[in-house]
Amino acid sequence: MFLFKNKKFQVISIILFFVGLILIVLFVSNFNNKETQETDLSNKEPKGFIFLKIGENTTFSSDVRKQLRDTLGPDAIERWNTLDLNLNYKGFLKKYFPELYEINEKLNSPLGERVEHNTIQLTYRYARKKDAPFDYVTLVFSNLTQKPLFFYIKSKRAGSDILEAIGEKYGEAKTIHWDDKSGRSLYWEKDRSILIISISNDRYGHPEYQIAIYYVPSLEELVFTEQQKIRRQQEVIKKTGKTAF
Repeated sequence: MFLFKNKKFQVISIILFFVGLILIVLFVSNFNNKETQETDLSNKEPKGFIFLKIGENTTFSSDVRKQLRDTLGPDAIERWNTLDLNLNYKGFLKKYFPELYEINEKLNSPLGERVEHNTIQLTYRYARKKDAPFDYVTLVFSNLTQKPLFFYIKSKRAGSDILEAIGEKYGEAKTIHWDDKSGRSLYWEKDRSILIISISNDRYGHPEYQIAIYYVPSLEELVFTEQQKIRRQQEVIKKTGKTAF
């Protein structure tokens, strides 16, 4: 009888040991998952130049689009678009931002032919109805990486407030006084990306603010990917030509 009780006690002890071991494993697993989730959330913190919580490391998603609609109102979405990085007037980029000019040249045809890119473009024209201080907003993302490429925003009444807020966030800007026209541009550089705010008067003499964010690394990645694709297509054409006859 004592032997039976002793064996029963051993069995219960073994069961309790394994139950405790399983609980420890589950606890450690949950702790690691929590740390991973917190790391993922921290990695999603927008970096670089930020517009409405979207930075250079933000990836486009349905949640991002919803967030933008909640702030800016209804959008118009387009895919496979042309991509013109020009700003202010013809020759501005070439004179003051030659790196951006070269990227723009690679993204467009020297003959003026229409060149479409695998992009997602969101356009907002009714942000004022949402009490947002913008008259026009265009946001372009790469459909290959889902990362932002180029943002363009226009504002009139709240332009000076926007300029002040950006200055407080990113520090003192460099200033360009236009030689060709009446106006000036202030710009900031961060991790090779460029933020430009241009101030000029509209046809009624009222100040108009144009804000452009160029996510240069992502733009260069788009150029490289497209050039690689063209090279592969050319190689296929050459190979086909050699084997056709």
